[in-house]
Amino acid sequence: MRVLKSLISSLALVALFSVPVFSQSLGTTARQLPAGSLKILAYYQGEQDQTVKFNAGSSGSCSSQNGINFVCNQSGDVDAKGAGGAGLVKVIYQPWENVQYYAAFGMGDYSLSVPSVTLANTLTGDNPGTILTAGLKAVLYPDTLVTPAIAVDLSVSRSRYAFNRVYPAATPGANNSIDQRLDLMQYQVAVEASHIFTLQDADEKSDEKAGLVARRGVGFKLEPYGGVKWLRLQSDLKDLMDGSHTGGQQDTVTPFVGLRIPFSKNEGVFAEAQFVDGYVYSAGLELRFR
Repeated sequence: MRVLKSLISSLALVALFSVPVFSQSLGTTARQLPAGSLKILAYYQGEQDQTVKFNAGSSGSCSSQNGINFVCNQSGDVDAKGAGGAGLVKVIYQPWENVQYYAAFGMGDYSLSVPSVTLANTLTGDNPGTILTAGLKAVLYPDTLVTPAIAVDLSVSRSRYAFNRVYPAATPGANNSIDQRLDLMQYQVAVEASHIFTLQDADEKSDEKAGLVARRGVGFKLEPYGGVKWLRLQSDLKDLMDGSHTGGQQDTVTPFVGLRIPFSKNEGVFAEAQFVDGYVYSAGLELRFR
């Protein structure tokens, strides 16, 4: 309980100082798995109002070469806003006792709202983008009857999106077609804790003559989890017409929370959210094969 109280206090403190950034959902708890376990997750992940930083130039008005105008401050940093959603499949394998290895692949849409001199330009595309993730999770402390599990999760993700339209058009009455590509590289370190709770409500009805006792009960399990993420996001927006680049980097710390509901030993569902000044949310199904 002392460990759990310390974690809750840390989350409350971090929530006061964190900023939004694109991140990958974990989708799993800190609970240990048996050696040789194989688990597959299928889920949807959405992002809203996520910060993507660009260093577009020096002070004043600066722009990419394809008519996407930026407004730059003294340091040249511009905060664009991203939003989108994707379907993903994640494969997790634990060959030994404490370390899980995983990889994820997904496809989805993404739009980027870039502030300009007088308004915000929104970049969109017709074709879905791709997300690739690889990582590992190390269980530091196993889940017991009285203490939660604690784990550290390390991952690297790459996302790529193609933009072929901008709204409003850079010049009134002009063609809004563009040819831009956005690459996002994310390095993520998460510390999480979780604990499984078994809830059961049972009553007994006895038959004294027959000497029998009938028990009816409904029992189910809940496994809440949460923790803190450190994220480094590197962005690169390339104009495919002339080869020019605009990019940036941002570090942030943010809390996250989730809930896993197991149906059986091998099946369950989960939901996860990161909601401090921006939203990342996910929900899906998990299947364990051994």
